[in-house]
Amino acid sequence: MKKNLFPILALGLGLVTGYAAEASAREPIIIQHPPPRVPAVNVAPFLDAGCVRSDDTLDCSASSTIQPFGCFGNTLRIDEALGGLASRVAIAECNADAREGSPVGIVNLGCMLPQKRRYLLATGGGNFELIDTAAKFIDRFAPVTSKAEALGFAVALTTADPEYSIDIDDGRDFLVDRIETTNIRRVRGGFRVRLFDMELCGCGLHPTSAVDYFVPNSGRVRVADREQVYRFTGVVCID
Repeated sequence: MKKNLFPILALGLGLVTGYAAEASAREPIIIQHPPPRVPAVNVAPFLDAGCVRSDDTLDCSASSTIQPFGCFGNTLRIDEALGGLASRVAIAECNADAREGSPVGIVNLGCMLPQKRRYLLATGGGNFELIDTAAKFIDRFAPVTSKAEALGFAVALTTADPEYSIDIDDGRDFLVDRIETTNIRRVRGGFRVRLFDMELCGCGLHPTSAVDYFVPNSGRVRVADREQVYRFTGVVCID
């Protein structure tokens, strides 16, 4: 399933409160594509600014340089899918609490704890720049000329995530006979990127869709195809 339902502290996952009336016995053919080769995200400037790394997060509560940007909980998230942007640019997710005021953001995240996705970018000399709209992101990183860049654009500008391994287990009800994991193909005018997007918030079976995004050289990502591929076998409440 999704590696991260949302960035840190964005939502809670409730207990199973029921079961699906009809659970499919399908065992689909799963086409497992190898993960693309994407450089590691450069986090050195954040560490130099006083942040402390733990897995895919950066605790910047002791950084007087990062604090003024208003990142939720003074915590940044590292998304390795963005490692192909520019020349190993130092970038981390710096989300805003959407309960207070009307913060600008690239996409909406969370349920009862809504957030706006934004990115903090190191620009050199200990300085940082906030990227808080899709237009700013595109202006900064377009054109898209490689598969690694296309993946970064598709992940940054949507709510979908890569999924490189899908296991057949009792926790999900498959809705299709064939699924392909995340892959990136060069097509006319750009790239086609396969990601996965779960329907969140509230109580239900929360189906996940395989979404193919067209990422043109201009960077203006759009949906090319969407299909529900699996859901929980029991009713789950996500706050």
